[in-house]
Amino acid sequence: MTPKERAVDLFRQGFNCSQAVFVAYRQHELLDEATALRLSTAFGAGVAHTGKSLCGAVSGALMAISMKHGRGDPAEMERKLRTYELSQSLMQQFESCLGSCQCRDVIGIDIGIPENRERAKELKLFETKCAEAVRVAADILDRLL
Repeated sequence: MTPKERAVDLFRQGFNCSQAVFVAYRQHELLDEATALRLSTAFGAGVAHTGKSLCGAVSGALMAISMKHGRGDPAEMERKLRTYELSQSLMQQFESCLGSCQCRDVIGIDIGIPENRERAKELKLFETKCAEAVRVAADILDRLL
């Protein structure tokens, strides 16, 4: 199974967008799946299910980029700059595809409001819009990593 297929599969299993993308693209030799799932939980649905922040698929993708290219020592300035470059590229490409990197814009409704969250469920926006965000983030990571 490719990382993109794995991300989509994880999302369909019920994991949030951030978890699905990060777990599929993490450095497997450095971080086990259960820990990766726990670490990325809070970033789903616009951070903590508020809908007001960065799309969880983007957050998960940024964590995957950082895991592969990020720095672990203050002296590794080139790694820091490369991580920023790749992260900016990811965000620009994602926005180009879906119009925004913000959860509420991607979904088309502010899910931070409980009534809107229920409306989003009724309209199957998590199954459609969020699944598409996972696929788009995975497509971009396939090119960048």
